[in-house]
Amino acid sequence: MTGRHAGVHDRLKGTTDTGIGLASTAAALWLAVISLATAQASAAQRPPQVRRATLSDAWSAPRALQTGCAVAAGPQVAFPSEAPNLPTGPGAIVWASRPGGCSGAAERAASLSSTVSLAPVGPSDRPASSSARSLPGLVSGELTALGGSFGRVTIAAALHGAVFSASAAVAVLQGGAGRPLGVTEVNEPASASAMGRAYLGDVAVATVKGSSIAVRVERYYMHGFGPARLVAIGRGRVTSLVATMDYRSDVLLAWQQNSAIYAHMLRASGRHEPTQRLGRSAAGPQLQALVSDNDHGAVAWSDPAPEKRPATARTYVDLSGPGVRFGAPRLLASFADPAHVSRRSGSLGLVRLSTENAMLVWTDMKRGRYVVRGAPIVAAAGGAATLLSDARRDAVLTGLAPGPAGEAIALWTSPAAGAVDPLAPRTQLWAARTFVVPHNRLELRAPAMIAAPGALAAVGVAVDPGDDRALAAWRTERASTSIGYAVAGETASEAAGAPSPRRRAAPPRAAQRSSPWLAIGLAAGGAAAAWALVLAASSRRRRRPGARKIRR
Repeated sequence: MTGRHAGVHDRLKGTTDTGIGLASTAAALWLAVISLATAQASAAQRPPQVRRATLSDAWSAPRALQTGCAVAAGPQVAFPSEAPNLPTGPGAIVWASRPGGCSGAAERAASLSSTVSLAPVGPSDRPASSSARSLPGLVSGELTALGGSFGRVTIAAALHGAVFSASAAVAVLQGGAGRPLGVTEVNEPASASAMGRAYLGDVAVATVKGSSIAVRVERYYMHGFGPARLVAIGRGRVTSLVATMDYRSDVLLAWQQNSAIYAHMLRASGRHEPTQRLGRSAAGPQLQALVSDNDHGAVAWSDPAPEKRPATARTYVDLSGPGVRFGAPRLLASFADPAHVSRRSGSLGLVRLSTENAMLVWTDMKRGRYVVRGAPIVAAAGGAATLLSDARRDAVLTGLAPGPAGEAIALWTSPAAGAVDPLAPRTQLWAARTFVVPHNRLELRAPAMIAAPGALAAVGVAVDPGDDRALAAWRTERASTSIGYAVAGETASEAAGAPSPRRRAAPPRAAQRSSPWLAIGLAAGGAAAAWALVLAASSRRRRRPGARKIRR
């Protein structure tokens, strides 16, 4: 090779190496930016880092929240959030009452309207003054409240004697704690209804009318419900209904009808799914369901004993395969149920933890006494369980709520010492904080008696996502003018009325919800920068002397 050609070759080699180096640098930059974008997008969907619950498990002394006369439904407790530890506003205690005086049942029955009330809870999770809104009918005893995005609480109330010609209806309304309740979102005839929420605060409302179930979904970034989608069902009365969601807003419905439990997966994509029959059940079972983000589902239910005679009650759990395809259910418990606790609200609980695990807690029988057992749902289906209550005393599960630290608060009732009836008028209310530990086991901290309110009519419980404190509220069968409540983890200064020294987690900002778009923008910018470097390398190569001579 001549010196001239060697020089040209060297210059060309240098140009090529420079171009390759710039292209490699550009590619590396592009890959780095895309990796960052992917990491940010994944972080936006990952569960928040779980922190240990460090608060005391001691509960405050029971207090009374004055409500006026004739509380008809509730209480329910709800904390708005967009993730297990991201509150979007203050929580609230919700209940429904019949307005008017307290002179007697005749005056209350003459009123064709009810009132739903919402009392916000302050920094120490103690309720303040309430706001109220009238409903076009008498509340029939069923009330549900869920917290969601934008600091709002969604409330569903079952009505009878409503303005519709039908004998039953449902009203759904929303509002923020401390603000007036908004307009009624849903107000229509319905023989049964259910609500469920997803990880980010999406809410689904399901209502039964005739031979179909209407489902409406409000995504976490929306300010109203979308149009109703119908699921055809058979003829016959629906006695229990539950709705649950995954992060895609796919809705899993489960209901009891015609002596059986059915399930249907309503896909947000519009893909058709068949209705599945899971197993048998008498009317009025306790029914729970969950659907996970990996397209698996779970349904648990009680097959209650007949109301007029003692018989055997059974509890089942059915875990689906991929695609939410259910198989044969597994028997979880079978026991004589003379007190008919398998029909009581709250006697079966299934919740998704902040760790994305699922916990199942149920009422069972051991040596002639009612007991409360619990387990991670996969372990429960395999026959494993942890005894939560004292085996020496009757206990009936009455509430279960997940917290931001991977735990759940379980509540149950027990009769006073020496009482035989598990639903005796001198009922005590107990609570325990439970955790899933390695090897898929359930452990709990020492249970605590939080109140001895008497015969309970309703119990609500939820955990504040900002500071991990549980708030329990209850109503007794005899006291119609007040609601009792207690707070877990209250300090002595707070008990004396001082403000909480702990800071609550700040509500998530809109920018936090749009982090995937920021990641996409970074990826696009990285791609543009990489392409500019490649063009610069190509232009530099064309300007090098000798390049045209080689091409000739």
